[in-house]
Amino acid sequence: MGFLSSFEAAARGEDDSRARPVSIAGKAVVCPHCGGTRFLEGKAQLNTAGMSFLNLDWLNRSVTVLECAHCGRIQWFA
Repeated sequence: MGFLSSFEAAARGEDDSRARPVSIAGKAVVCPHCGGTRFLEGKAQLNTAGMSFLNLDWLNRSVTVLECAHCGRIQWFA
């Protein structure tokens, strides 16, 4: 099961075994939808039209993306 595919597992009532508790700025992250405390972590790039036009997407900022292992909700953190 890959990142962002735990939605299917959540629909079956399962949790992804790779999920883990996460803390940001010293505070435990909790899913605001279901109260879950285990997440799959990934990265996403914040592309802009200008940088994409110039073929310089790699210069754009990246953020951390957390997917709740229970319900699949995605949260973004800069």
